[in-house]
Amino acid sequence: MAKETEIKIALYTSGFCEAHEKVVNPKKGLNKLRFYAVWALIHVPDLGYMMFDTGYSNHFETATRSFPEILYKFATPVQLKHQEKAIVILSKKGIHHSEIKYIIISHFHADHIAGLKDFPEAKLICTKAAFYQTQNLKGLSAVSKGIIHKLIPNDIKERIVFIEDISSQTTNEFGITEYTWTQIPNFKLLLLPGHAKGMLGFYDKGSNLLFATDAAWDKDCFNKGIMPLQVVRIFIDSWFDLKDTMEKLSRMKHANPDMKIVFTHCPKTLQLISNEI
Repeated sequence: MAKETEIKIALYTSGFCEAHEKVVNPKKGLNKLRFYAVWALIHVPDLGYMMFDTGYSNHFETATRSFPEILYKFATPVQLKHQEKAIVILSKKGIHHSEIKYIIISHFHADHIAGLKDFPEAKLICTKAAFYQTQNLKGLSAVSKGIIHKLIPNDIKERIVFIEDISSQTTNEFGITEYTWTQIPNFKLLLLPGHAKGMLGFYDKGSNLLFATDAAWDKDCFNKGIMPLQVVRIFIDSWFDLKDTMEKLSRMKHANPDMKIVFTHCPKTLQLISNEI
């Protein structure tokens, strides 16, 4: 069984899209803000390498050439350099794509899963709610919820592993559901509903890091309790759950002031990029 100090986590970013900062903070203006697609590389002794999300890849461009997926590309223009792709970053670190044993999918929005097809051997871990939504929504309904089916591997049903089936489930003192995978006892996946159905984040006890994915888009807004612009309700899964999750995370952070809480798209998360945590 791995000790908490043995888990190694490093954050990287693979591309970004742009939107007006007013979307993140209604009190701001129309200046462009970059939403970096941050993902995590996690190494666990006796288990090997796994990833938490993948960021963007060239598959995004291919998958959004026709209607209705092209609407996603117009709504969130993406910029990605070759050297920023997850598979290229890992190769430069001497890690072959076949060494990635698992990819934990926080949720199925394109900026989190666009690189899945670059890792054909990896098992894919997610919640049942997140997966079944991808199966139930089609066409424009899927795109409106950030789901691009062409980014999902064709053999996903053979590779999918539901976190509910491989972990113990508890509710912490702040009301957040925690999944403890027996192979990594000090690394907990957190259910953070609202932004997307069945969305996951993670907390690593050893590094005291909470990666809260898209529970908020900006750390300053999170600290001040500022919600995004109302227009994003169009593609948010549940506005009520989004607000509730932010409040629970805020209480968790208040109780553990030394905890490092980061969000996928927050510019401040870039300060931790490429540095082992």
